[in-house]
Amino acid sequence: MAHFSLNKIQISIVTLLFLNSINSFSSDAKLAGIKTKAIQSYLSSEYSAPSSEALHSVHVYIGNGAESFVIQAAKIQIDDAEPIRYIYSEMESRALLAGGLHAISSVDLASGEHRIRAEFVAMAGDGGPNTDRVFPTIDQQVNVSEETHIELQLFSDGMKKVLGKAELVLHEWRPTL
Repeated sequence: MAHFSLNKIQISIVTLLFLNSINSFSSDAKLAGIKTKAIQSYLSSEYSAPSSEALHSVHVYIGNGAESFVIQAAKIQIDDAEPIRYIYSEMESRALLAGGLHAISSVDLASGEHRIRAEFVAMAGDGGPNTDRVFPTIDQQVNVSEETHIELQLFSDGMKKVLGKAELVLHEWRPTL
């Protein structure tokens, strides 16, 4: 996966501007050779530069294990990054209720502890527009050391179900063969 830094983008722009400026002073063959060398130089610096820290893919999914609630919206925030917000259509809410998962985000994170914060908006599955909503939240640390899959699941059982409440549960798993 290629990662672009501001410095590399600036160098690429300067190189392209330079190549365009010498266009009128050189033959097509020389210009093609210069462009090829510039691209090869950029690619070798891009892919051979040692990375200071390894990044791991983290995939975040939304699920619904509360048979009496439908999810209407979700807000997810990892560390101090910009929150991801999603509003579910009625069909999407029903698909989650039927056991589907929504892949809401995939990010690359460095190894170590990361903070996951989430808030859902849900309502009773058989409720109308004036039905009270529940707003379960979670704030939890996750250790990332390899590719990770995180499912944030709405859950309601026992007394929570009787009281018409729900909670968010974080399930973490790693791919296995």
